[in-house]
Amino acid sequence: MPRLYVLVLSGGAGTRLWPRSRRERPKQFLDLLGERTLLQDTVDRVTEIVPNERIFVVAPPEHRELIHEQLPELRSDHVVVEPYPRGNAAAVGLAMAALAAFDPDAVVAVLPSDHVVEKRGQFRSVLIAATAAAERGYLVTIGITPTSADTGFGYIEAGDRLDIEAPVEVRAVKRFVEKPKPEAAEKMVADGGHFWNAGMFVWRVEEVLRAYEKHLPATAKAIAALREAIGSPRYESVLAEVWEETDRTTLDYGIAEKAPNVAVVPADIGWHDLGSWARLAALQAGGAENWAAGDLVAEDADGNYVWAPGKTVALIGVQDLVVVDTPDALLITPKGRSEDVKRVVDQLRRGDREDLL
Repeated sequence: MPRLYVLVLSGGAGTRLWPRSRRERPKQFLDLLGERTLLQDTVDRVTEIVPNERIFVVAPPEHRELIHEQLPELRSDHVVVEPYPRGNAAAVGLAMAALAAFDPDAVVAVLPSDHVVEKRGQFRSVLIAATAAAERGYLVTIGITPTSADTGFGYIEAGDRLDIEAPVEVRAVKRFVEKPKPEAAEKMVADGGHFWNAGMFVWRVEEVLRAYEKHLPATAKAIAALREAIGSPRYESVLAEVWEETDRTTLDYGIAEKAPNVAVVPADIGWHDLGSWARLAALQAGGAENWAAGDLVAEDADGNYVWAPGKTVALIGVQDLVVVDTPDALLITPKGRSEDVKRVVDQLRRGDREDLL
């Protein structure tokens, strides 16, 4: 596709998938669902329509070597390093400075590195539609067709269909809805026209830079300084100088919810967010009574997920547990409490257990 670039967001600690996901190797670098890691799978699904020379990754400095190890075909100067976390609006702004210097006419798809997409052909059709809308000046978000009234996601309410020729319809965005209460989520799903907000965007570089100037002027100022310094010996010193001045916010809050020219492409693409062990278990186990990475002996036990490769695990009289065994840590939790793994990580951090983080 002409002018389409891909920016993969590879920040985040993935703390809800502890103890497998750690600071030095968070979930996007793990082979959770097969031989390829989530990061590799994200790149794999776009390479049929976007060549490697138009793929960029933004990540913290400690993951630079991991990225090159897992994506050896990626150009070294296409890894954009954020000095430390300031929210994804700053990280994407930093990458937009690099892309604007590389190709000011670029249309960019911004994709998180830790999502699962099962329907790749349909995903490519969605990207084609989003690109067509972006070329018309829209800031485009990809809205996932909801399969349940899930309260773990924000929602997008779609408006009228836009007059854009594309393989998938493109609609105006009426509003973004924060993670709702159960009753509100059930109503939105029942009413139709509402989609999960997956944090995927497509836009022209210059169009989103104008949105930064209007809605996040401090970040826009930093982007302008970086854009002038890219390729020069001054770049690192300029980055160190301006990074702290960027707005600490997200793309949703900082731009998408404020801009008037936001569109959504509804996407039924077999999308999954591996945000907890329960979500991973549901995807990996399918309809099986129990799922295990190693040998499992079960007696009056069902709905359990066990990751303990190289071991035989026996379960008796337990249901809906997550068991994750690593060399230095063992996690046991009911699936319904798996979101609370982040609280365990917070407790370890407060106890200065750096060896376990």
